Amino acid sequence: MAPKKILKRGFPAQAEQLAIEYRDKLKLHACAPICAFKLAEHLRIPIYSATEFLTLQHERDHLSGTNGSDCGWSALTMTTGAGNRIIIHNPFHSAPRQQSNIMHELAHIICGHEVDEAIRDIPLPFGMRHFDEVQEEEAKCLGATLQLPKPGLLWSLKRSMSQSDIATHFNASVEMVAYRLNISGAAKQSYYMRRR
Repeated sequence: MAPKKILKRGFPAQAEQLAIEYRDKLKLHACAPICAFKLAEHLRIPIYSATEFLTLQHERDHLSGTNGSDCGWSALTMTTGAGNRIIIHNPFHSAPRQQSNIMHELAHIICGHEVDEAIRDIPLPFGMRHFDEVQEEEAKCLGATLQLPKPGLLWSLKRSMSQSDIATHFNASVEMVAYRLNISGAAKQSYYMRRR
């Protein structure tokens, strides 16, 4: 699936550069996995579990899916009354999904996206569906790249790692690995390098 045309020219390349720069700042190799929680700590962005805000059992049951619901709610970025950015996330998602969710929200912050202040008074986490198509595509691109940069993918493919192995190494979902292998061009580049 090709990147949407709404991304600015050069944005994917900029995302790749940022993924390497943040690893460098955290003293990680360019091909090493990066933890979203540690990146948030480096950026001084507090992360809260949505369960800290939900006091009613039926709300927690909805969030976790124990009531039969399929809660697709992942995470959100908010600005506090003091003007600080915070991230609230769904702790019931799998560890790889939580990494992806938080990377996506960190990407919004890194990109300097503004938070719609109208969402501040909406009860958490339901109803939070503010959507700006350009901002969402940028966050999707940067968040996924932070989690799985192209050098890391090429490093993995050079070692004949399966998509499942790559997912485990980077604490990502297999679906995210497949997406990044395709969108980054790493799979194609690795294929042509092996044919030489």
